[in-house]
Amino acid sequence: MSYARVPAPQHRDISQDPNRLVFQFFDELCERVARHANLRGVEEAGYVERPGAPGEKTIEALLGCQVFVPLYSQRYFSNPQCGRQWTAVTQGTGRGARPSIVPVLWTRYSPTSFPATIKAKQQYPEVPEGFGETAENYASMGLHRLLDQVLDLTERPDPDDEHMAAQFSAQVAQLTDWLARRIVAEAATVPRQPPAHSGGGRTAEPATLAGLDDAFADPPFASPLHITVLAPTEEQLPVGRDNTRYGPRVDDWRPYGPAVGPLVEQMEALARNLGFEPTVHPFHKHQAELRSTEIPTAPWILVVDPWALEDPQMASQAREFDRARRPWTGVLSTLAGDDLQTKEQSDRLRGLLLSHFPRFLSEGRTGEQEAVRGLGGADVFTRWFSELAEATKIRYLRYIHSQLSRSAVDARDVPESGADLPRRPDAGRDDGAPSDGRRVEGRP
Repeated sequence: MSYARVPAPQHRDISQDPNRLVFQFFDELCERVARHANLRGVEEAGYVERPGAPGEKTIEALLGCQVFVPLYSQRYFSNPQCGRQWTAVTQGTGRGARPSIVPVLWTRYSPTSFPATIKAKQQYPEVPEGFGETAENYASMGLHRLLDQVLDLTERPDPDDEHMAAQFSAQVAQLTDWLARRIVAEAATVPRQPPAHSGGGRTAEPATLAGLDDAFADPPFASPLHITVLAPTEEQLPVGRDNTRYGPRVDDWRPYGPAVGPLVEQMEALARNLGFEPTVHPFHKHQAELRSTEIPTAPWILVVDPWALEDPQMASQAREFDRARRPWTGVLSTLAGDDLQTKEQSDRLRGLLLSHFPRFLSEGRTGEQEAVRGLGGADVFTRWFSELAEATKIRYLRYIHSQLSRSAVDARDVPESGADLPRRPDAGRDDGAPSDGRRVEGRP
């Protein structure tokens, strides 16, 4: 089963886990699949990735399944990890036949809004025939809403609510059993996949999903986005800094832990889902564009590990970025709350960020200032990366427009004789200010 995980705040009671309805549905579905397929144990019926599960086990389940059950929702189609799971399943492997797909309408979703991949393969969720009100509620609300109704109504003391809860509960059971029978029927048409270690000339299988394309990303007409990461490698770390979140390359940096994975991969996937074509550049390429009088080629985001600011060279690069503060640039930094060293040194590290990015902090919008001060978790980083990517794109387009408008004015001022004229006082400026001195700042 494939689902879009809803991030849960740290230290939250497990009974309040926002994904608990996924696991409740999965457990009930597996019981019915095991019963209809005459399996020896429920654990043989299926797999779903739970918090803390090793990534290798998820990949093994994806590549070895007979039936793939995605829970369709808006969050599912905007989640890069779900898109990569879909790719892993539909691309097939050397093990044998590709699995069947039995989609579940998890939340209400208009058929016209499905991604092009779903439309092309006609992988729409089916609605059971002859189920009357059960089918109507499933089509109009989705299974998650039905499960949530049961949970909500059973917690109320009103007898009328108990009656309604029993009705919804019966509908959920009817739908779950219908899905279980479909899964068993589909599994019968797909040979059971051999285990990964069985050899036999199989094609190479991915160790992680990070290298796979997001099947739901919309590739046409992508806007360019440049990303630069200012973070040390494991050989550049300050004395005493734990190296578990670093690697031999900057791209290996994992500020939010191994469960999230390298931040560069996450940003690239997220940017593609937002309609960008991202490229990750080393800092010296950005320096060249900062100094150039040419029109910039794309908006640019700098992502900073505050530990990097203890290195004199990287600290100098950060200050240069801040001094330039072009309209098409933005800054995000990380202060992972689950990193004990970072947490202990948070005041000092935040002080480094404040001293190296004074312009971004004094001139940026409130939310963007928070992004510079350090983002404590992967979820909030994702949110602010998305916001900043869109904001810098808007400012980039406004800047381009101002430069092109100025160029057109300059061209009209040139006499027909072609004689050289003295440069205007503001000619050649590349600081994001039009000729009247007002800085071009966009708001997302």
